[in-house]
Amino acid sequence: MKLLRVLLGGFFGEVLPALLRWMWRHPWQMLCIVLALLDIWLWIGRDNARADAVKQKAKAAHWLGQFRAQKREMHKLTVRIRDARIDAARLDQENIARVKREWSAHLQEVTYDYRQDLAAARAAVAVRLRNGARPGAVRTDRGGGEAAVPDLPALSTGAMRPGDTAIVDGADIDASTVNTVRLIHLIAAWDKAAAIDVNNQP
Repeated sequence: MKLLRVLLGGFFGEVLPALLRWMWRHPWQMLCIVLALLDIWLWIGRDNARADAVKQKAKAAHWLGQFRAQKREMHKLTVRIRDARIDAARLDQENIARVKREWSAHLQEVTYDYRQDLAAARAAVAVRLRNGARPGAVRTDRGGGEAAVPDLPALSTGAMRPGDTAIVDGADIDASTVNTVRLIHLIAAWDKAAAIDVNNQP
């Protein structure tokens, strides 16, 4: 502390007054020194500013590069989403067309079977009505299979006893036959429709 007081006392007591007297006696030299120091300070500041500008420019270029890269990735994502939507729409249309084709094929098959079975059932009923055959299943000539012939409804005001004979209208017999065969093939058509894979899953 004593040494510090001595140094401060010497500076403020001798050096500073002498420096002030020199500055007072040589103002132009002092001005040149001040200008030189100012120029040095400005030069250092200019270099620092240039270095800062280079750093900021590099940061801006880096940010711009990242922005452009992200923009390219977003564009790629947009294109992929658009292509995926187009592919999905195309696959949906193809799947719809496939389901329609399968259903049309099944419908044609069921319609053909219905017409064949209805003709066979009507023929069997006609044979029964002509020959008085016992109720039951009558074999057809379609190969392997029997057409189920519905029981003939009896129009009577009371319960029939064994051996009684009922009078049945031919239109009622045909309606019963048509409805029975139609119901069988409606169920078959429903089963075939339910078997179609609408989602086209493997």
